[in-house]
Amino acid sequence: MFISPRVGSILGLSLFLNTAYAQMMFPWTRHTVDNTSFGADGTKTYFANQDSLPDIISGWEQGGITRLYFHPGDPNQKWPYVEVPSLAVEDALLADLDEDGFPDIITLSEGQHRRVTIHWAPNDWQQYQQSPAWQSVDIPCTINSTQWMFGVAHQVDDKYGLDLIVGSKGQGGTLGWLEAPANPREVDQWQFHEIFPAGWIMSIEMVDVNRDGYSDILISDRKGDNRGVRWLEHPTKQDKLRAQWDNHIIGLTQDEPMFLTMATASDSSLTDIYASNLSDHMVHFIPTFNGWAQDNITFPSEAGTRGKSIAVGDVNQDGSIDLVTTYEGADQKYGVMLSLVGDSGWQHYPISDTLGRKFDFAKLIDLDQDGDLDVLTSEENNNSATQGGLGVIWYENPLKQEKHP
Repeated sequence: MFISPRVGSILGLSLFLNTAYAQMMFPWTRHTVDNTSFGADGTKTYFANQDSLPDIISGWEQGGITRLYFHPGDPNQKWPYVEVPSLAVEDALLADLDEDGFPDIITLSEGQHRRVTIHWAPNDWQQYQQSPAWQSVDIPCTINSTQWMFGVAHQVDDKYGLDLIVGSKGQGGTLGWLEAPANPREVDQWQFHEIFPAGWIMSIEMVDVNRDGYSDILISDRKGDNRGVRWLEHPTKQDKLRAQWDNHIIGLTQDEPMFLTMATASDSSLTDIYASNLSDHMVHFIPTFNGWAQDNITFPSEAGTRGKSIAVGDVNQDGSIDLVTTYEGADQKYGVMLSLVGDSGWQHYPISDTLGRKFDFAKLIDLDQDGDLDVLTSEENNNSATQGGLGVIWYENPLKQEKHP
């Protein structure tokens, strides 16, 4: 198996540290943020309020709600939240669309409730955590047009406020951007522009791939003729923004890529891409002068049967990149795994226990503020609307034993 030198550091030191780390407790301790609704479908983090602690947003697909959780200081304590209605929600994000200083919630829905909805935040911090103070309004041009799956807030045209880059699946599947009007609260003035046809958008990331000063769009699309990991090139000229963007293939065009992530090696300004294929393996795409080299990494045999997401970071603080992956089909298997590189290749360890069936995004973040990377994710019990899953959860990295104040 080829192990990229951009992944490993000094293998002898890495092996020693990985061996020591492997002797620590596995699985990691699991903590629950919330498990009181159904179908926790992904988690994202933002700094929503006026403190310096990361907050969490998650849509509960079968519960028909989205909740924004506020970090309580001690993450083992109860997380207060604000809740907005969002039937068949597939993705939820936070952005200050009206630029009033109070981040708004945006939800994307599939199923029979196909639309993008803006939940306007009250412009009063005392009301910000009060659910009745939020106002939910659908963007008319998105209603019933397609099944919306994933979104990112980004300034596309350098006009007015933030725009929304959105992707969908199935009939009418598309990747495009919602152009913000002069007054974003006039929701009937938002306009949709297709960037490229899609089958089933899983990930959207903004990155300047060709280094021309403009953010391009990196996606994973798991279905259809245009499946694969690819990037759409920002046209740079205003009169080209509202047409389809140039498409560049990276890989996995014959497979089924799920979520992807990016990482920059410490010895380079180039961006590596990591993607989880649905079956068999994860992929490390390495930029070269002639395109992208590809390093396949086989799934751990103890993990669930279907790969879902991948997160990249220095989990054991040995100076090299580690991988955290999540899985579906994890009945009596491990749904969250850690992969460390050593002399003999990748070594895999369970972060989770064998509870849970369908895990979503993995995000590496120091939730307990003790100086190491914990794992935030969600588990939705295979989309059950009657039996709750593990919900929004985080796994505590055992590397540091003492918490910082």
